[in-house]
Amino acid sequence: MTDDNIRQIWSDAELDAALADLHDDVGDGDLTFARTSLLAAAGAEPEAPPAPSESRGAWRWIAVAAAVATLTGGLVVATQLTNRDPAPTPIAPAATLPGLDDLRGVDLPIGPGEFRLTTSSSWMEADKGANPKTYVGMQARLWIPADPAGDWHLRSTLTNTPTGLQVPVPRLEPVPVHNTDTTGAGGIFPGMYGGPDFQGSWDAPTALFVTSLPADVQALRAQLTNAQAGVGTPVRRGEESSPGAVVQMVRKTLELGLARGDVRVALWRALAGVEGIVTTPGMRSPDGRTGIGFTAKDGGTLIADQATAQLIGYTLPLKESIGGPGIQSSEVVPPDSSTSNEPRVPIMTTILPPHSPHQPAEEQNSMAESYTYSITKTDH
Repeated sequence: MTDDNIRQIWSDAELDAALADLHDDVGDGDLTFARTSLLAAAGAEPEAPPAPSESRGAWRWIAVAAAVATLTGGLVVATQLTNRDPAPTPIAPAATLPGLDDLRGVDLPIGPGEFRLTTSSSWMEADKGANPKTYVGMQARLWIPADPAGDWHLRSTLTNTPTGLQVPVPRLEPVPVHNTDTTGAGGIFPGMYGGPDFQGSWDAPTALFVTSLPADVQALRAQLTNAQAGVGTPVRRGEESSPGAVVQMVRKTLELGLARGDVRVALWRALAGVEGIVTTPGMRSPDGRTGIGFTAKDGGTLIADQATAQLIGYTLPLKESIGGPGIQSSEVVPPDSSTSNEPRVPIMTTILPPHSPHQPAEEQNSMAESYTYSITKTDH
């Protein structure tokens, strides 16, 4: 993101007015979220981190924060995680948690000068309260060098035709289709804040943060549930993160494609041991693949590939569906091709609540995303 994209001298009031002009149905919370994202990207001193809105994507927010929102998780709470060593809570044996014994942490071999490439396809709500609701898609690629301390390259594109996904009800007006390229040494992208000594957190994972995670189920669970800051979680010592916030922390970390196989397996086991998380083996993806689903009672669903322990899908129900019965989730990954030089593109989908006969299941979700992982020779 360049200085041409951000007007650094706008006041808070001017930013609010400009954002509100794009959509007259925007709430105060959404304006705070978008304003803080813009100011952070511009390098301005941040105010207290606002609580992200994870279920309702507004069109003007998507347009101004596309590069920051994808894979770096939109507005990131950059409070650093500290080692507070809370008393560990016993985790149920794997035998009592369906499907976990089948997880295998297989890594793709990578050589000097090569890059890990994570490709994601997604769609999300573009309007609040629209009838019918409309959606916009996004395509993103993240290149991480073999030495993850080097420059990461994120390319994101708004589109009504994300690879492998069908946007339920696309916006009728033209989507601003163009690539937004962002780079950040060691995964520290524009828009993150926390001071010059910031080294990463569950909400803003960096190379140093991810590579330092232990393959220890108990330690990981303690960190997740007692993190000082989580998505939508107040920064208060002694207050455990909600299941939905924990899902977002795991998602932000695993969607980078950087965590080692043994760490991925341990992280899924830690997530399964969090109160309020339901594991579902054999969860069906939109393309018919199956994986292990991890659903938060107050939020989204992650889907793990059993053969690699990679995150392959994420879904988020409409706000009014969260906590309802029968919530499921799905994800899409195209079949591999040994004759193609193109990387496999993952697709993440949404939690599917029990749908009414009058509304397709896809339209009862607010967001869906899928992920694929490959190794490339270049970062473009």
